[in-house]
Formats: sequence, C-alpha cells, structure tokens
Amino acid sequence: MKFLLIAGVMILGVSLTPTSALAQEVGYIDLSDNIFRDDSRQTRTRGGGCGTSPHSAQDSQLDVTTTIMSLDKTRYRIGEEATFEIKVMNTGNKTILVPWTPHSGDLVPVNPHSSYKLSMGTISLVFEDPEGFNFLVAEYLFGLPNVPGSLRELPPGQWFIVKGRKSITPSSADWGKQEFADSGFVEAKVGALYMEDTRSYSPKDGGSLSDWCIPLRCRKSNQLEVTLERP
Repeated sequence: MKFLLIAGVMILGVSLTPTSALAQEVGYIDLSDNIFRDDSRQTRTRGGGCGTSPHSAQDSQLDVTTTIMSLDKTRYRIGEEATFEIKVMNTGNKTILVPWTPHSGDLVPVNPHSSYKLSMGTISLVFEDPEGFNFLVAEYLFGLPNVPGSLRELPPGQWFIVKGRKSITPSSADWGKQEFADSGFVEAKVGALYMEDTRSYSPKDGGSLSDWCIPLRCRKSNQLEVTLERP
C-alpha cells in the first residue's frame, strides 16, 4: 500500500510538471556575415508574399511569438548596419516546419529551365515612426523537403534564434518624413516579425517568381526604442 501511495504521488508530480519545463532551443543560426549562395535565375515578374497575400492568419492554428534578444545600438544613421538577435518561439499547439538554410542556391535545380517550389522564412526588424509608418529589414531562410537538413521541426513551446546584420534603410520616402524635416532624426520603435511563404519559380515567359503566404499568426513580445538619424 505504501508503494502504491508513493507511486501515485510520483505520477501526480509528473503530471503537474509545467509544460514550460519541456521548452528548449532547437537551434541558433548566425547570418551576420551576409555571405549566401543565392539562386542566380533571372526573373521578369515577381509577386505575392505575406505582405500582399489575400490569406489571413487570424484563424491560423500556427502561432509564434518573436522577441528581440539583442540590438547592438540604440542610435543609427540611415544606411548604417544593425546587428541583432531575434528569438522565434512556437506558442501555438501545432508543430511548425521551419526553413533552416540561407543558401537558396543549394536547393534549386541545377537546370536553369526547371521550375521549383521552396519554403521561405522571413525574420525581420520592424521600424515604426510616430505616424505609424513601418519598414522592415530582413534575413531569409529556405527549405526543401527532399534536401536533408534544410527544414527543421519546431514543436510547441520550443524556439530558435537568428542573428542577423542588415542595413537600416526605409523603403518609403514617407517614413519619418516630418521628423527628419523638423529635427533630422526620428524616435522610432522596433519590434520583430516572423513570416513564412511558399516560393515558386516558373521559367515561362522569361521567368517569374511568386511567394504565397502561409497563414501564421505572429505576436511581438517586446519593442525597443531607437533613434534614426538622417545620413
């Protein structure tokens, strides 16, 4: 009877173990050298992606939370490079298949006239000015099911970290326009974003590249304050 009582307590203890105790990092990817083997195919048209896709992630069962773990400075000139680390954690209830190599050129067919379809992950810093205008600086990862090691499973509660280094350059002349005109600098907020697309290439009509958004909800766990100066 005493053994059964002890065993019961042990089982109860295991069942009460918080799921966070099982959480762990599945990997760390350093992309800061910016030396990548890219796909060299020429394209005449390009479209799609999470920014323009009609698909909504609001009802997606895929859910991640991003955290800026480090940012090398709090003040930059436009065009200057920022070095950063972003943590991407699976906070949903389904395993996510994550692209795991920056070298898209290693995954595409050798024949330049062949079509292909890749998984693509985008890890971004999102800079927001006081008027709410945003621009991104991004690192990219790619994967293909038949290429070992180019995709990795990210189970619920687990995470990976990406280190990147990119130039901070607004994509629109409207970003920070008023602040740059008034004072020469912008007090901005920066968060992190993770998206996934399916990238398809067709050699027809001179080559076309299309990105189709995979519905995935992304939550930002933190935002940092930075100052961006005119170049």
